[in-house]
Amino acid sequence: MKGLFWAIICGLLIPAVGATTDSTLRFANAIYEGDIRSIVLRNAGSGFNFPVIMLGAQQPDLELSFDQLQAERDYYQVTLVHCDALWRKTTLAKTQCLDGMGFQEVDQVRFSNGTLTPYVHYEVRLPNADMRPKLSGNYLLVVYRNYDETDIVFSRRIMVLQSKGNVQVDISQSSQVEFRQQQQQVNFTFNKTTSNYFMPNPYRDITSVVLQNGDWNTAITNLKPQFIKNESFIYNQMMGSQFWGNNEFRFFDIRSLQTAAAGVKKRDNIGGQKHVWLIGDRSRGYDAYTNWKDYNGRVYYDNRDVPSNQPVESDYCFVHFSLLSEPLEKEVYVYGEMSDWRILESHKMYYNAENKQYEAVIPLKQGFYNYMYGVREASTDNNLNFIPFEGSHSVSENNYMVLIYHRNPVLPYDELIGYGLNNSQPNR
Repeated sequence: MKGLFWAIICGLLIPAVGATTDSTLRFANAIYEGDIRSIVLRNAGSGFNFPVIMLGAQQPDLELSFDQLQAERDYYQVTLVHCDALWRKTTLAKTQCLDGMGFQEVDQVRFSNGTLTPYVHYEVRLPNADMRPKLSGNYLLVVYRNYDETDIVFSRRIMVLQSKGNVQVDISQSSQVEFRQQQQQVNFTFNKTTSNYFMPNPYRDITSVVLQNGDWNTAITNLKPQFIKNESFIYNQMMGSQFWGNNEFRFFDIRSLQTAAAGVKKRDNIGGQKHVWLIGDRSRGYDAYTNWKDYNGRVYYDNRDVPSNQPVESDYCFVHFSLLSEPLEKEVYVYGEMSDWRILESHKMYYNAENKQYEAVIPLKQGFYNYMYGVREASTDNNLNFIPFEGSHSVSENNYMVLIYHRNPVLPYDELIGYGLNNSQPNR
């Protein structure tokens, strides 16, 4: 372990980050090769990083980009795999779900320019005439190599909407008195506006999904309507629709590696690699809530050191995190979009007894980053507990997304018929 640590510190290698241990397709956001970095999938018009697109749209609705840390290019293709509301592969044939050839080339390729870390940058806009969804619902976007669909590079979840109504989302403090100061409650109503859309058994055939800040790990699924009034399906649960409010995300700015920036203590070049030390963090577990504008855990890749602001001119650097704390018997992780919203060994912190703090060194591309510190209560847990280091407040600012699915009465799949978005502080 010590040899690997010093190899990283001296810039001799950038370690594999976030790769899975085997190539079995996972119906989730996953990375299968450790040299794939800085994946961005966003709506082309708004730039919003929650990939919901409209069925039948003629223009490409999504922008996908990523880097591969090597000097030579590869040849990648993209396909879509149709899934049900709970992200299980449907039995429909690809020709039933997709128009065109069923795959699309990753056609924009550029090499890094003037960076200490060489990489290849890939971009593609989708869907187009080569691959266009025919049905609404969930799709797993799969990037693979050299026309071999078993040679998977990474996967992303996207949603295709064919709206049959609007979703009104309301966020309030938890209705449970003991959690009123810590949790947020999400109630919502689906108002069906398509009169000829038939829903014979909504209690059985409707599936709802609620997400906080687009994080699938904490999603609440399959809430049932409490009431149905005319064409309105009302979800006002007293229990089961609560999220921990957590706190505003911490942040740091490495868009410039030449000038002073928020959260950065010092910079240096070691062994031919750039290093950035962040200002040391401390626990906010017992602090009163402080309101500031954050990016809800996201990453914004950007470079302020070059006039062209091209993605291929942004460099990678080793970012040093430190968190003042007594040692815990549980594992501590850095978390957010920077960790692909996953618990990654590459983002695990290690305790430095001499400095009495947790530390981590993570290679990241130039940009503006949000993050939190989470505790893994057990090795089998898929979620982190943020309360020990971040606290939790029912007045925190969070985005909430609600997806409404309905089982198609003819074909075995779930249509996405409603999508709603709201913020817990809409006037901020």
